[in-house]
Amino acid sequence: MRTRRDFGKLALASLPLSCVAAPKISSRIHGVEIGVAAYSYNGLPREGLLDVIIKSMTDCGIGDCLLYAPAIEPPDLASKARPMRLLSAGPAPGRGGGASGRGRGPATPEQAAAMEALRQWHLTVPLNYYVNIRKKFSDVGLTIHTYERSFLRTVVSDEDIDRACAVTKTLGATTLAEPFSRSVAKRVAPIAAKYGIRVAFQGRPNVNPADPDLMAKQSDFAEAVGYSKNFGTSIDVGDATMGGWDALQFVKDTHATVFSLNMKDRNKAGVSVPWGEGDAHIKDILQLVRDKKYPIRCYIDCDYATADDNSRLADIRRCFEFAESALA
Repeated sequence: MRTRRDFGKLALASLPLSCVAAPKISSRIHGVEIGVAAYSYNGLPREGLLDVIIKSMTDCGIGDCLLYAPAIEPPDLASKARPMRLLSAGPAPGRGGGASGRGRGPATPEQAAAMEALRQWHLTVPLNYYVNIRKKFSDVGLTIHTYERSFLRTVVSDEDIDRACAVTKTLGATTLAEPFSRSVAKRVAPIAAKYGIRVAFQGRPNVNPADPDLMAKQSDFAEAVGYSKNFGTSIDVGDATMGGWDALQFVKDTHATVFSLNMKDRNKAGVSVPWGEGDAHIKDILQLVRDKKYPIRCYIDCDYATADDNSRLADIRRCFEFAESALA
C-alpha cells in the first residue's frame, strides 16, 4: 500500500499541476489534523515560493495549509511592503517582519506608500487569481483550510474585510485567521456571516498591552469570540508562552472556541527553538487534542534561527515527524 508521502510525490512528479487531480493527502494522525503555516517558509526567496511550499507539503505528506498572504503576493510588491527577515539572523519578532511588522516604529514614507500599494493590489486583483491558486493545491491533493491576510499597519476598512472574506471563500478555505483589534472584530462579524466563513483571532499575547484595543490578554480573546457564533481563536502557542501564558492550560480552558493553533516552540525568554526544546508544551498540547478529540487544527510554525535558510524545509519535515512520534 502506498503511503500519503508516495501519493504526494507521484502527484507532483508525474504530470503538470493543471493536468492531474491527485488523491487527497491526509495528515490526520490519530484524530489530530496536522497542517503547516505558510509563514514557516517566510525567510525563503519569494520568487516561486508557492511551488516550494506545495512541493514541501507533498514531500512530507502534509495535506493542509494555513496560507499566509505574502506567499502569494507579487514578490516585488511584497518585498517593498514586507521587508524580508533572514531566518539565520535570530528569533522572529512576530508576523509582518522587519520595519513594517506589528509593534514596530512608524513606517517611513516609502514603506507607507508600499503598504498602500500592496493594499490596493489585494482590493483589485481578480478573484480568478485565487481560483488558480486553489487549483494548484487541489490538483496535488492539498487543502487550504485557513487563510491569513496579514494586514499591515494600514487602516482596515469594511472594504478590506469584505475582500479578505471573499478571498477566503474563493480559496476554498473555511476560516480567515487574523490579529484583528477588538473594534475591528465587531465590524468583521456581519461580513464574515455574509460569506459563511469563520474567523479565528490571532494575537500577540501581552506583547503590547499598552494599546487597549489589541487582543493581548486572555480576557480580550474571550470578549471577542462572544461577538459572533462564527468567531474563535488561533493563537500562536510560542507567542503565548513568551507572553507569560500557560498555552496548555489556555487550550484546556477555551478548547470550545479554539479553531486552530500555530504550533511554535519558544522558551520563556522569547527565543524560538525546535519543537520539543522550549516551554510551549508542544507534545502535551498535541496529546491533549488527541485524547480529548478536540476539533483543533495544529499548524506547524517554524521561525527559529538556522545556519542555512534552506534547512527550513528539513525543519518542517522534522516537526511533522515529531508530531507522528508524539501521537503514536
